[in-house]
Amino acid sequence: MEVELKLALQSNGLKIIREKIIPALEGQITYSDTPIENEYYDTPELLLKARKIGFRVRKQDGKYEQTIKTRGKVQGGLHQRPEFNCQLDIPKPDLAKFESDIFADDFDVDHINTNLTMVFTTHFHRHQWHIEMEDGAVEFVYDQGEIKSNQDNIDINEIELELKSGKAALLYKIADLIAEKLPVHLSNITKAASGYRLVTGSQFKVRSLPKFLSLRKDDTTEQGLIKALSCGLDHWQYHQDVYLYCGNSRALFQIRESLLLLLHSVALYLPVLQSRELLLLHKQLLELTRHWSWTEQLLMFRRLRSKKGAFSKRIPKEAGIMNYLLGRREGLLQAQSPKYLISRRDATNVQLLISRVLQEKPWREQTSGADIPVRKHANGWLSQTWQTMMQSLPTSGEMDSNQYLALEVLLQQSLMNGFLLAELFSETRGTFRAPWLDLMEGINELKALTFLQMSQNEFEISEQEEFSEWLQEKRKALLTVMEMSRKVAMQADTYW
Repeated sequence: MEVELKLALQSNGLKIIREKIIPALEGQITYSDTPIENEYYDTPELLLKARKIGFRVRKQDGKYEQTIKTRGKVQGGLHQRPEFNCQLDIPKPDLAKFESDIFADDFDVDHINTNLTMVFTTHFHRHQWHIEMEDGAVEFVYDQGEIKSNQDNIDINEIELELKSGKAALLYKIADLIAEKLPVHLSNITKAASGYRLVTGSQFKVRSLPKFLSLRKDDTTEQGLIKALSCGLDHWQYHQDVYLYCGNSRALFQIRESLLLLLHSVALYLPVLQSRELLLLHKQLLELTRHWSWTEQLLMFRRLRSKKGAFSKRIPKEAGIMNYLLGRREGLLQAQSPKYLISRRDATNVQLLISRVLQEKPWREQTSGADIPVRKHANGWLSQTWQTMMQSLPTSGEMDSNQYLALEVLLQQSLMNGFLLAELFSETRGTFRAPWLDLMEGINELKALTFLQMSQNEFEISEQEEFSEWLQEKRKALLTVMEMSRKVAMQADTYW
């Protein structure tokens, strides 16, 4: 069973590794340096991929070895997966050489063996340091090369820290040092997964968070926090890879969503699962979330330029506004440099701390609330922000734009509580969230209208006066709809 951390780089890091990282490590260090050639095999129908099996033949130091890696577990960036190896006399794959019990009962070894074909290769130069420390051993590997199929190729530039003996804390100790010296980020993407993406031509797609966090009614507070942190970190890691591989700017806002989820999850559970590590994580997440707040502007520019949605009938027809928004968007991306932000030390430190918290569960030694059912606290947690928000809403009269904009933070907190806890009330929650979500969408539209109004003198438009009237009418109509949603929301019975 492999246990490893994978760190991705965006440029060559060998010089810094050799000169600043390896000399700072304590222990007995043995270095090796070798080219590695891997051929990955599957059937034309990709039957092995369908079963989450990676199968390769490796040439290293003039010898051949075939390896099967089956589906394992990735939690918080720490990979744990079964691996099976056997030597070959010639570089011809043969599944029959493995023990039969590693395959499922319906796995037809002979049929698949007959139909095996090479689907992609991974050729790279491996720099490897075996580190013997007082409390265990770690394999520090730096790979540089490429993944290649008939369709395309991808560069390999990554660090793998594999635990050979001892506890996972050793991996984090070394990873912290790497993040201090080198811009890296945690990655969940294996070489095999990248190779199959080339073969199938599949692209990374931006995806939203699920409607609700998957919770069971008997989950403990510890399980609730672990699920929330795992969901947030996975969403973050996935979308940083979407941006780095595809350059899709929509992925950047999803990174911001991930950070907000992580921040709110820690804040929600911290009173019960008190620990120094969670306090530190909360502090670091607060700061990091601020660094990504600019993505709200990016989303607003996209919303305004979209040919679908609230502004589609007017803004896309105004060339002056569209050009202005495009310029603002490009200027924002250039100023913020997302690739730099993704691998900044503070971002990697947060990822590593979350991963470490998920593995070590430090609250177990510092508090006694880990085994309390989430359900016991859920009513109070949901009521707290909801009541605070309700107290901020007038019981009579209409709300104006400024009042709605001031409500944004409270509404966001209440909706996030619902995301984290509403699955515990699946029988009764019904459509309670719908009007509140409509209000949040309305607030986003109000922010966009306010931006247009404040920027009106900065873009070219033929009829300024007519456009100002359109903005006023649009705001008036939006507020009318929002008031309807607010009244429906305030009259609904809570589901908890």
